[in-house]
Amino acid sequence: MKRIFKTLPLLIVALICSAIPVMAQKKITPVDKDPTRPRQPVLHYYDKHGNPLDEPVLFLADLDTVKKAKSGPVYPLLHSVSFGANFFDGVMLLAGQKHASIDLWASLSLHNWFEPVVELGIGFADNKPEEGNFHYKGKPSFYGKIGINYNFLYKSNPDYQVYFGLRGGFSSFSYDITDITINSPYWDQSNKFSIIGQKAHAVYGEVLGGIKVKLWKNISMGWSARYKFKGKVKNGSNSTPWFIPGYGTRPLSATFSIIYTLPLNKDKKEKVIPAEDGSVPADPAVVPDDKTGTTTEGNNPAEETGSIALDRSVVAD
Repeated sequence: MKRIFKTLPLLIVALICSAIPVMAQKKITPVDKDPTRPRQPVLHYYDKHGNPLDEPVLFLADLDTVKKAKSGPVYPLLHSVSFGANFFDGVMLLAGQKHASIDLWASLSLHNWFEPVVELGIGFADNKPEEGNFHYKGKPSFYGKIGINYNFLYKSNPDYQVYFGLRGGFSSFSYDITDITINSPYWDQSNKFSIIGQKAHAVYGEVLGGIKVKLWKNISMGWSARYKFKGKVKNGSNSTPWFIPGYGTRPLSATFSIIYTLPLNKDKKEKVIPAEDGSVPADPAVVPDDKTGTTTEGNNPAEETGSIALDRSVVAD
């Protein structure tokens, strides 16, 4: 019994010593690989050229990788000049129309957004109604219009447009009304006379909508529908004009034009520089550094801010 009491303290000491390493063991937690959680700051030991650093650099990852859409115009101020010929009324003459307004026009594209427009043309008429009692002949006369277009697709391909426009027009013209016949049932006879050398002028406006599509290279085609309203009209001395050059005879009209566009600023494409071995980087934004021969990304936020590009393979928690 005395022997047991002598060895008991030794057993207790042995049990305590064996338990100490178990209590001191560090608890290891599993690595969190949840991709939805934001990245934590890490320490990097290399610069963008792979050279070791004397001290680690703390790098905070930019989590916002979504680029905001650029607001405002995306094309240069003086983008292009277009020249067009409207021959819609020329086609309508073949269909039996008795008047025509044929014009040439030019426009200047500002940011592919707004287009000041100038239209110059000649209008004429020759109408003798089958059941009428007169012959109206409008002499070829000049007319001009000035206005602006608003391109709704100003951020898209400039070869295609959907636009809204306004025009102001003016025309000074002359006309003759001949073979005017007046029947008198009471006297059972008819009288004929003419009104020659009538001169008039008119100011009018237009509201229009149109489209433009590319056909081949710099050649395009355009259509527009127009609503016209008269402003100040000075009639002839003894008559009212039936036709106004550029306006026509009715408020509704249309145009059909062939267009040639001359670019003022050519689109600049990114230059891809081949590496020393003649190979070309797969990503056009990746080009070799002239001094080091290493490739760098054009959109690397570290380079834009002047901070050090970091090697993600060696980090310290």
